Amino acid sequence: MYFFGENGYLNLLKEALDNGEIKATRNGNVISIFGCMTNFKNISSSFPLITTKRMFFRGIVEELLWFLRGSTNANELKQKNIHIWDGNSSRQYLDSIGLNYPEGELGPVYGWQWRKFGKAYETERYTVGSNSDEDIYNDITDTSDSSDSSNTSSNTSNSSDSLINYIYPEASNRSNRSNRSNSDGTDPNGADQIKYVIEELSKDNNSRRAVLSGWNPTDLKKMALPPCHILYIFNRSSKGLSCHMTLRSSDLFLGLPFNIASTALLTQILAHILHIPASEISLSICDAHIYEEHIPQVNKQIARGEGSGSSDPNGSSDPNGSSGIYDFPKVIIKKAAPLAKASIEDKLKWIECLVYEDFELSNYKCGAPLSAIMK
Repeated sequence: MYFFGENGYLNLLKEALDNGEIKATRNGNVISIFGCMTNFKNISSSFPLITTKRMFFRGIVEELLWFLRGSTNANELKQKNIHIWDGNSSRQYLDSIGLNYPEGELGPVYGWQWRKFGKAYETERYTVGSNSDEDIYNDITDTSDSSDSSNTSSNTSNSSDSLINYIYPEASNRSNRSNRSNSDGTDPNGADQIKYVIEELSKDNNSRRAVLSGWNPTDLKKMALPPCHILYIFNRSSKGLSCHMTLRSSDLFLGLPFNIASTALLTQILAHILHIPASEISLSICDAHIYEEHIPQVNKQIARGEGSGSSDPNGSSDPNGSSGIYDFPKVIIKKAAPLAKASIEDKLKWIECLVYEDFELSNYKCGAPLSAIMK
């Protein structure tokens, strides 16, 4: 089953409600279908941020940047008032699955796999020097007294550069890291898949090997939650950069709209580095489900899609929520990309130093928020 655009997304919700199978799962009853695909085109000018409910764009950006920096500690998001990972990183939850990590630590989840795939996970890095989780977090993020602070120049991006170097010192030592290897020739730091994808797309416009994987069976038991979005495959064409992403499991109401926008933003960031347009994204969804508790809100969202929001002359959200479907907004990356001839180290550093303020969401018209419990 193929679903195009936001109308397609709403039809996917209908399909699940009408033809899904009721299942009792580990975290609640769901209505589930298996095997479907969504597609969104022209994402450079039509960014797929769902409009039939207000989306948390800042959370989407911050989480993606958190992944791209290779972080696995949800406290970094919590400090920014983003709580999407709180439940899976709480003391109670970690204890319930037998993980003795500091509260907030998730194990070798997305960021670890994206930037250090295959590297042995190091839990001890979060427990040095303090028994307080809050102190641990402050120790690795407060640069005011660090020796690196004296190296800060007047460059406007140096404050974020300095912070990145302090939290992730490997970001400033890649030239040294690249010369180290195990006896079998493998990198003890694991595979930096973001680096690999950029290099692959840069050297071969027709490459079919630009693959980013988050699924590492040897690490699953160390993760607070196994990855849901597990595979990204990128493709260059005359239209620009496209991405096909696979989800093994998808919460259609809360999770999928978030994943759609995040995939589009990742594609746009990589296209920006490559100095080409971002073209389209497709998402393959294996187990696509709606939680029982979400059904009333899903029905409200479907009903909104029957409105005529895109013709609203004022371009404003209807406070009653019945806004229909609006045209998608545009996302602009304000920070200039490194030159095409820049080193891969400079390109990775550029990614790691991105902040939310480097992104502008333009002309986003939407319905009122629709809240639901995260399962």
